[in-house]
Amino acid sequence: MGWQAILQKENFMSKIPPEILKYKTPGTEIKCIRGKYYLQRVTSKWDPKTQKVRKLTLEYLGRVTADGVIPRKSKMIPAETKVYSKEFGATWAIMQLCPDIYEKLKKHLPNYADWLYVTAVLRCIRHGAMKYTEALYDVSYLSEVFPNLNLSSSNLSNLMTSFGYMRSKMIDFMKDFIPSKDCFMLFDGTAMICNSSHINDAQRGYNSHGCHDPQINLIYAVAIREEKLMPVFYKRYPGSVRDVSAFANLRNEMGVKDIVAICDKGFSKKSDQTLMEECGIDYLMPLKRNNNEYTKEPLYKPGFMGFEGRFLYNGRIIWYYEQPSHEEDKHKYFLFLDETLQHLELSNIKQSFDIGNETPEELAAITEHQLLYGTICLKTSLKSYSAETVFKTYKMREEIEQLFDTYKCEEHFNTTGMHSPETQESCLFINHLSILMAYRVYERLRERNALKKFAAIKMPELLLWDVRVTNTGNEWQLEPIPKIARKAFEALGLTPPTVL
Repeated sequence: MGWQAILQKENFMSKIPPEILKYKTPGTEIKCIRGKYYLQRVTSKWDPKTQKVRKLTLEYLGRVTADGVIPRKSKMIPAETKVYSKEFGATWAIMQLCPDIYEKLKKHLPNYADWLYVTAVLRCIRHGAMKYTEALYDVSYLSEVFPNLNLSSSNLSNLMTSFGYMRSKMIDFMKDFIPSKDCFMLFDGTAMICNSSHINDAQRGYNSHGCHDPQINLIYAVAIREEKLMPVFYKRYPGSVRDVSAFANLRNEMGVKDIVAICDKGFSKKSDQTLMEECGIDYLMPLKRNNNEYTKEPLYKPGFMGFEGRFLYNGRIIWYYEQPSHEEDKHKYFLFLDETLQHLELSNIKQSFDIGNETPEELAAITEHQLLYGTICLKTSLKSYSAETVFKTYKMREEIEQLFDTYKCEEHFNTTGMHSPETQESCLFINHLSILMAYRVYERLRERNALKKFAAIKMPELLLWDVRVTNTGNEWQLEPIPKIARKAFEALGLTPPTVL
């Protein structure tokens, strides 16, 4: 040991208080970590490669205080004890965010609550065929919370067949999640190809992909209240039934009166709007930019002189113009101009035209077309709503669809393979439960401004599934949590227990 190392060691030893240093014995060392002192057994060994003596730490003995040494806590596990670990992080996080879902299942479906809840939690985390449910259940801590569930393929098929007849109980469950007042209701329909001859709802229809194969039409209702989102209701219809014609029927089954349908451009037909007005359904829908229903007069005035005012939305300046309407009109129009979107579309114009080689007619058409850059026109029957409220309400649809479209893909894959109406209904309900759980993750991340760092759908599977607990005989202990998983828990505002 060189004289520099000896000097450093003497300086360190001099900093240890005498009442602590007196507990140092030959073959031991005292270390100071964050102001606390710890005793460990050490030895030394000659390293022939470096030609130096290397210190080896043998074991931690305990914490040193002025009153003595506090021995380390250790637990002896008998040799015959079976030690094994199970997945914990993802399922525990979902259960912490969704305790009310299980309570309402116990309330309305007491004989089915356990297996429905477990299956939905696993499908929320890992999307796959139903036949893999048992394997995921066996390696998860869910098998300890809900023990002795038979989720084999054959038994799960029998459970789903018997449960598929209980649509009335499913309706009662879903009604408990419908807000009583002051909410918007977003309707979204999707067509699922179904070639089973045993499902009567599988009829020839037409979807956005131009497909005329036998299909069923699934209509979903998502509630928006106080900027919070929640899928609350679903119902399947024959593939030949149009989305708009199913809205009134779905509203009646939900048992609500005052709802607002936030539609996409597929509902811009006047016949669809007339049907909703006749059914007493308020609506909010965008119009295509080349639609002649609304006036484009504000766009022809210099600058923004044609608009009535502006507001901020997500850091963007939005100009608005409310088209004059008469009292007898059942709807009104709002024209909006997003400055950021306008600049973005103008910057991409170089890729769209052969600049410098246009004819006078082409230049006139391009100039006319550029007036519409960055604009959106919304048509609504909510005549008492302000322009800002109408815009922000509609924009919430985009926030919803990013998550909802992903789950529509999962539903498409996992329900079209069912061969009876009962098992298909059961699968749709389980998917509904998993969507409820996924939205809880999404809402928690949104509330804590963590959506830019974490994806709500993939977080449980990719970041939390590897957080495990180990059985040490009489209790379960949490294993060390990876750094990225700790950040994921922090983003959700959750702290997993160390001992269960």
